[in-house]
Amino acid sequence: MKRILSAALMLGVARIACAQTSPDTETESLKSRKGNFVTELNFNPFKGNLSLNNALNQIKGRYFLQNDLALRLGVGINVLDSAANYGTPYGTNGYFNSNNRKSTGLDFNFGLEKHFKGTARLSPYVGFDLSFGTKHTKQELSTSAYTMNVKNAWMEVIYQPNGNGGYYSAMQLSPNGYTRFGAYAVAGFDFYISKGFFVGYEFNLGYLQTKYKKPDVTVTGTDPGYGSYISENKTKTFKSSLVNGVRVGYAF
Repeated sequence: MKRILSAALMLGVARIACAQTSPDTETESLKSRKGNFVTELNFNPFKGNLSLNNALNQIKGRYFLQNDLALRLGVGINVLDSAANYGTPYGTNGYFNSNNRKSTGLDFNFGLEKHFKGTARLSPYVGFDLSFGTKHTKQELSTSAYTMNVKNAWMEVIYQPNGNGGYYSAMQLSPNGYTRFGAYAVAGFDFYISKGFFVGYEFNLGYLQTKYKKPDVTVTGTDPGYGSYISENKTKTFKSSLVNGVRVGYAF
């Protein structure tokens, strides 16, 4: 009888132990593991939208080399082809203007992140990113008097005070072709809701240098004499930032 009671007691203890440990074992498998590829979007509940997920508006991916070590890759592509035509060719005062703009921008981030033990669902990490970006732009402005071809900049209409409480419009050459380099330290966490599906936040501290390319302007016909005014041809920033909203991602 004692043996039966002892066996029943041991069985009960084993069942309680299994009931307490199995959830941890189950949730531990929810985290991304070696060989998983992870991607994500950024969700802002206050604006009700989804967007790409870092300051450079890149598609972000991670590949886990080990359970606690992942490669980071961000890629951003921005292509613009805009054409605006207006005017009237009829009558003695007929005119016709066209403004064609094209640009191609590429941004790349590459880095590593180290994950720590955390909890069964929480995976905190630190890491770094190296960044490179470039943008090429060109513009063609045509009127009945001239054709202007611009590289690495766009001609913009600006409004300046005239000293009498009003404003006058003028054309300004704004450089926007660039080469950009940067480096970031990152810290964040992934919280796994189910297997391969997580939410999280990320904090960045980084240095970014943008060098604008020298504008090149060629005029055919009557030179309008706009000239060129460039406020600065290089910017450097060192700042902290928080990914706006909540990171929502999944692994496969």
